[in-house]
Amino acid sequence: MDPIHVTAGSTARMGGVDVTISLTPAQAAALGADAAVMADWLHSAFYAMALLRTGRDSTGEPYVAGPADWYTPITDLDHRLIPRLEGVRDAVVSSHAHSGGTVQDLALAMDVKRSTAQYRREAILRGKDRPTAWERWAVGGGPENKGQVDNTDPQD
Repeated sequence: MDPIHVTAGSTARMGGVDVTISLTPAQAAALGADAAVMADWLHSAFYAMALLRTGRDSTGEPYVAGPADWYTPITDLDHRLIPRLEGVRDAVVSSHAHSGGTVQDLALAMDVKRSTAQYRREAILRGKDRPTAWERWAVGGGPENKGQVDNTDPQD
């Protein structure tokens, strides 16, 4: 079963599109509240993209956004979502290397030259202050998950 479902048109809650991401019980338990807050921040990205592309508000009316309209998308993306996504990416690249993944495999996955992939991997594996706080968060979660994450079932 596909964990992502898209419903568009009149059956969508607001008549446009619903994007549903489903998690198993074990995945939901491992992520805790992080799943909902990250979804909220991703919604800010979608909202900002739609406003940038259309110049219309959520009711469809023409709208000229001012500085205050950009505060929430900026903080949600720059301060909240992007650092966490970078932490997840870096933890995944580190796990890829530790599980025997090659630099060539990484280059293919990153869609970059082998030398670029090698540079990025080395920066993650041997960089100063590694793992970062967000890499540690990606692996272990926040304070509410400490001691509750079960990494024993790779199927989840």
